Amino acid sequence: MFVTRRMKRNVATVSPSASLQEARRLMRGHNVRQLPVTVEDNKLTGILSDRDIREAMLPVGLLPGASEKEMEEMLANTPVEKVMTRKVVTATVTDSLVDAIVLLHDFRINALPVVDDNGRVAGIITRTDILKAFIEALGVGEISSRLEVLVPDVPGALVELVTIIKTFHVNITSILTTGTTEPEKRAVFFRLATLNVGPIRKAIQEAGYQILDPKDFWK
Repeated sequence: MFVTRRMKRNVATVSPSASLQEARRLMRGHNVRQLPVTVEDNKLTGILSDRDIREAMLPVGLLPGASEKEMEEMLANTPVEKVMTRKVVTATVTDSLVDAIVLLHDFRINALPVVDDNGRVAGIITRTDILKAFIEALGVGEISSRLEVLVPDVPGALVELVTIIKTFHVNITSILTTGTTEPEKRAVFFRLATLNVGPIRKAIQEAGYQILDPKDFWK
């Protein structure tokens, strides 16, 4: 899964010289919380968030007797470049969604501008965009059942499980594997396009595999 398939392409941007008042109007009009800040040829030079605007308003709001008019005047007279983040964490048009997830997690941010090889803004992707993509990829919301199987971490274990499921003429809508606390074991998460998962569960257990149950982790 690639960033370019999930990013928003029609991105609202703002110039460094625009006022915070204008930037806030853009955010509200486009229902976004981040605006890439661009210069000529749509090149990225910073990013502005609604949090940046709130923090810029805070000193005025703390003044005794400060009015809403004074705060609006401050926003109208403060350029974006004064409060924007200049060192922007970005994704590129060749990145995968996994790359984007790592960046969002490691830098504790909510959105990534996506840039091309020339540093021009090609789109923007948010945590919500990525979450939706993985929900779809995992088949959540479809008529399906989930099986979690503990397997030896050796070549061929997954093939044997798939072969067992195939005998029931059931589609596998998604597969996810992950390490476990048990040495030399992996957990395999299947989502199967059936509600009648009992016979499949039984066949997998008869083949010597352990079916994981949420109750196992509450002991």
